[in-house]
Amino acid sequence: MKTDLSIIIVNYKSWDKLQLCLESILNQNQINLQIIIVDNFSNDNRLKDFKIRFKQINWIENKNNLGFAKACNIGATHSESKWLLFLNPDTILDKNSLSSLIKFSNLNKEHRLIGIKQLNKKNNNTNAYGLFLNTWTITGFFRFFYRIFRGLTYEKLNTEDISHPDWISGSFVLLRKSDFLILNGWNENYWMYYEDMDLCKRAKDLSLKVSLFNNWKCIHFHGESSRKNRSISVMTKLEVIKSSHIYVQNHFENLNALSLHLVLVFSKFIDLILSSVFSSIKREILIECIKYWKKGLLKRNWKSDKVTISNY
Repeated sequence: MKTDLSIIIVNYKSWDKLQLCLESILNQNQINLQIIIVDNFSNDNRLKDFKIRFKQINWIENKNNLGFAKACNIGATHSESKWLLFLNPDTILDKNSLSSLIKFSNLNKEHRLIGIKQLNKKNNNTNAYGLFLNTWTITGFFRFFYRIFRGLTYEKLNTEDISHPDWISGSFVLLRKSDFLILNGWNENYWMYYEDMDLCKRAKDLSLKVSLFNNWKCIHFHGESSRKNRSISVMTKLEVIKSSHIYVQNHFENLNALSLHLVLVFSKFIDLILSSVFSSIKREILIECIKYWKKGLLKRNWKSDKVTISNY
């Protein structure tokens, strides 16, 4: 039977949420699905139980936590459909939403990278999209006016049936496999965060339209898997900062790149200095950031040490 859609989920110790996600996927009708789950070395003895309970799923076990982008690319190599859906394990899909979404997308071929409305557990819109990082969006103050100037306010983007933000969240990205190959997949220079912005930036540079479909929705328990304990919280918050610099290094050159690096360093340094008075976690992040910034500014090496892990 022809596969209509391959769903690729990267999991890291998100078992309880993953179970809810899988139940919502298996509740979809009128569509033939292939489900691929890439476990990023959860290493907590729960994978075996899930493999027994969900035998219809293609399970891939990484020998290390390779990060989101690389794990997605690994999952995509096993896909058998012309459509790929990269989905977070902490999402819950509406019943029978995928069949109508794929049908609509097949008929409207101008939409190339597709996201949908994402709600939190209180049913509030999480605004799972954003503006590209640049000189005018680097601080919240400038972003506010830049949104108005470009006509990309939250109200406008959320009320249109189909809107076109700069980028859509990697928690739900639907695209054709042919476009995925044109883009050379997810950029593995990112271990976590900003890989969705990077993917959409490269798509727009190739005139591939990024679209948000507001008539379809899912629930997304945003950020819960990144707050499991202190070490994970520090690690993920640090990767957000690193990935912003990696994005700058990938998409800007020479003086423009240097100026953006410096503004990012200055703004985040002030923020961490002020917040570290009240938070030992922020103090730990600040110490690690200073080491990272020193390496980046002196050696022009903005890579995350997380991406050096390559065996799987």
